[in-house]
Amino acid sequence: MGIDLNEYKENRSCLLNELSKYDQVLQDMELEDEQQKVHHYKSDILNDNFQLAVVGEFSRGKSTFINALLGQQILPSSAKPTTTILNKIVYSPHSFIKLHYHNGIKAPDVITEEDFRKLVAPMEPVIGDAASEKEHEEIVDYMKKIKYAEIGRNLSLCANGVEVIDTPGTNDLDPIREEITNTIIPRSDAAILLLSALKILSESEMSLLKDRLLANDIQKIFIVVNFKDHLESKEEESKVLKFAYQHLKEILYDPKIFMVSAKHALNSRRKLNGEQIVTKRGRPIEVWNFEDTGFPELERNLADFLQYERGSIKLLKPLKRTLESIKEVKKKKVDFERNALNSQTENLKEKVAAFRPKVKIASENGKKARKDLGKTLKFEEKELTKWYEQELEKVTDLALCTFEENRRLELTEISKKIELAVAPLERSIFEAKKEKMNATAKAALETTSKEVNAEWASMDIELTDMTAPQSIGSLVPAVYNHQEAESKIDDLFGSIHDSLEEAWHSPTGFFVKAAVGAGMIVNSIGYGLTKAFSWGWSKIKGMDEKEKFKKELLDYYNNNNKNKMKIMKAEYQTMSNSVEEQFKDIIEEQLKQVEGQLKQLIKSTELEGKEIDKRLSVLDLQEQELNSIKANLEQLANKLQQQAAGKVGAA
Repeated sequence: MGIDLNEYKENRSCLLNELSKYDQVLQDMELEDEQQKVHHYKSDILNDNFQLAVVGEFSRGKSTFINALLGQQILPSSAKPTTTILNKIVYSPHSFIKLHYHNGIKAPDVITEEDFRKLVAPMEPVIGDAASEKEHEEIVDYMKKIKYAEIGRNLSLCANGVEVIDTPGTNDLDPIREEITNTIIPRSDAAILLLSALKILSESEMSLLKDRLLANDIQKIFIVVNFKDHLESKEEESKVLKFAYQHLKEILYDPKIFMVSAKHALNSRRKLNGEQIVTKRGRPIEVWNFEDTGFPELERNLADFLQYERGSIKLLKPLKRTLESIKEVKKKKVDFERNALNSQTENLKEKVAAFRPKVKIASENGKKARKDLGKTLKFEEKELTKWYEQELEKVTDLALCTFEENRRLELTEISKKIELAVAPLERSIFEAKKEKMNATAKAALETTSKEVNAEWASMDIELTDMTAPQSIGSLVPAVYNHQEAESKIDDLFGSIHDSLEEAWHSPTGFFVKAAVGAGMIVNSIGYGLTKAFSWGWSKIKGMDEKEKFKKELLDYYNNNNKNKMKIMKAEYQTMSNSVEEQFKDIIEEQLKQVEGQLKQLIKSTELEGKEIDKRLSVLDLQEQELNSIKANLEQLANKLQQQAAGKVGAA
């Protein structure tokens, strides 16, 4: 019972085993740089837990649902709206609650359960009471500084490598709606949208899916309808599920919809754990059989999706990079040294000496290219920033225009109209920003790396020619066929392109590692306009009611836009720094690799007879080990690819 990820664990264990074998081979070959890559892959695999985001509007039973998944009452639940900050539940043998802050403004704070409960369900201010309003304002200001709360618990779900992300409840004109669809869901492995069987698919819930959800994230959405226990018959259940399917199929194509009772699932698990399920007065509470709660089917489907589809994708990335590494090691270490030993090329020391100045020139050219890359990225930032600022102004204008068009309506209705109007525009602007940033980085990289790629390709050919029989006895530098060099160019910087694509949706991308994005919008702005209604806006009477709201609306979007500009600049700076750093690392890696090859050429001239035969035997053995690891990895890759394609349990 629960989310079983045994197949993923087995696949992960197989991959880690092959990486350990490869690590040992690299150690024997004294290839420290390649070893560091393998260590990095292993670390990522071990630390890359599944991210399960739970999203829902207020009063959908989200806290109870998460508690039911976890099997314990971890999150406080209340009839009033709760969860005003982002919570992340992770595995820990010892219980703790820790607050993390934006931009490292202060070290994380460990807080008590009582303090946490006050934080996720703060008291509303008494309108007109200056002391109450001031106290509430101080709480809001404090919460703006919090990035997320980390909750560590010794739970089987989390021990299986699943981290649960509890998002703040959403309603109209909440900045968290955009945060969820642009950042949290893209960086999660699966996302659960919790609905209510008593009010299935509100207008704002449909807008969240239709107007805000990014196209690439459709397949990872699970629709869970809560409050199954409030429906009186199977016919009512079927009616609700049919209604949900009919309205969601055009958005999610083949929606995964599940009906559950979170309350009874939690009570059932608590009872199985030995707890007495009673009221506050000690009276026994009816507890359903767990099979009847709807959770078993949901958890089976979640487990299959995580371990077969998402799990396969997680493992395939380091696996493929390891295969590329093996290919390079065989070519530039094993084959290169074998050719050098077999060729016995004359005047090799002189050729190496003549080649070294080219390495120095390539190093200087690499440094220059990196500087040019930085300058280009810096120059393009101005245009991109100007464009983004203009686009955000369009959102403000549209919001104000929608307000004027619907001024006659109640404030809560106006907010819904504004959300419906701006949501598609905000999504398109976000997508355009992402595409423009990636395109800018790729264009700058392509321009500055073209000559570097060609230079290293020519050097690679020349190094190879040094060990070729036809070059024996020649002290004259070879005349290179540039067309041949161009045709043999491998993009040295292809991994940077991959990192740009991963940055926006991977939980291990450079945005996440640099702590840019998640949690910044919602907590930097605060509660949003809809929560302002509950503090008194809806009670304001008189001719100036709408004008006050209009002013609040303008302030809201101005603050929102300022914050988005800060985030965009932080994202661009992080992207630029990452691209430049990766560029530098690749050049340095190439230099070390070539230096190693040159040393190997010199060393090969110092060996004779039996020493050469002994060294060739070692190379043959290393090649056999590499081929064995390669074959095992390719077999695992085939299995993972079939699983990722949906062929569950593929051999």
